[in-house]
Amino acid sequence: MDYQLKTKPAFKLIGYELKTSCKEGRNHREIPAFWSSYLQEGKGNRIPNRVHADSQVELGICTDFNMETGDLTYIIGMEATGFEGVPAELVCREFPEANYVVFTTPKVTQDQFVAAIQSTWKSIFEEWFPHSGYEHAGGAEFELYDERCNPSKNELIQMDIYIPIKEK
Repeated sequence: MDYQLKTKPAFKLIGYELKTSCKEGRNHREIPAFWSSYLQEGKGNRIPNRVHADSQVELGICTDFNMETGDLTYIIGMEATGFEGVPAELVCREFPEANYVVFTTPKVTQDQFVAAIQSTWKSIFEEWFPHSGYEHAGGAEFELYDERCNPSKNELIQMDIYIPIKEK
């Protein structure tokens, strides 16, 4: 699998939150449904103070993991310049600087996108991590959705997955 190592500076995020669990694959059903309603309702347009004011650069962040229960928080949001004037239904979170391994999903048609994302996650943890010399550093993992995954601009779409790492 091709990957890059990157350090991402600390950032602020404003977005919508979903509490879910890895138990019985609940997250594999609930997160795509969450994205579907987010996109259908145009919720991204309601996020203020966006760093990328002229384009939709969205993050899907997995955070607040509980390894014992499998529970986690998934946030769909955008990097923000600050938290002033944020509507009550939105969450505001800050994430520290971290070192990440970054994987890019294969280019696929829109109907194959969710499957490509899920299979990339699976390959990262089942194939890459065991042989990489790295381990998960804890903290938030995120998906970066930018112009490359806009089906109105691209026939084939893709996105990046960022996972915090440290050397073993």
